Amino acid sequence: MTLIQLLEQGGIFMIPLLLGSLLTVAVCVERAVYFASLQAGSTGFLQRLQALVSQGSLSEAGQWLRGLRGPVPTVALAAIDNWSGPRQTVEDHVVARIRTETPTLFRYLNLLETVVTASPLIGLLGTITGMMGVFRAVSLKMASNPNADTGGILAGIGEALIATACGICLAVFSLLAHNFFQAMAERQLEAAERVADGLLLAHNASQGARA
Repeated sequence: MTLIQLLEQGGIFMIPLLLGSLLTVAVCVERAVYFASLQAGSTGFLQRLQALVSQGSLSEAGQWLRGLRGPVPTVALAAIDNWSGPRQTVEDHVVARIRTETPTLFRYLNLLETVVTASPLIGLLGTITGMMGVFRAVSLKMASNPNADTGGILAGIGEALIATACGICLAVFSLLAHNFFQAMAERQLEAAERVADGLLLAHNASQGARA
């Protein structure tokens, strides 16, 4: 069965399901490319950051962090740029940066939530309208000829169920994609918070050493 045949048999409500499918694919591609480009706060990243901070090479650390993407290096950079200030100043800038980065991490996930909720309902509506058409055709046929063959009703109902099946499949795929990218976003936030905590401890130690 080709895509055109599937759309024809599913009825007019297959059009919003098709649009929802295209939207889901576009969001998945965009989010996959986005998360693949981010620094995830690996062990190597943390070791280098700690080494630069302990050596007092803050300018070198800042230059290195500016070449990386994601909330982890951005939060670290916020701490480095304000290192000479008191702890509260550093903490305020770090918290502000985390709040700024959060919407970017969860961008477009609300669209996937909408597809998850709406697609089964749209598919069900398509099935209901399709079955109404089938029963209407059978009723007219029986009215004109009580002995008419109504065996075709089963095929008509099967076609009407296509919309529901497509809606459920789209909802399941969108739900899996939403949960996966949400987990990726939460992992980035957790890594950024760990880096921030470590830098604040290092800042406290450096302030204590100066005192």
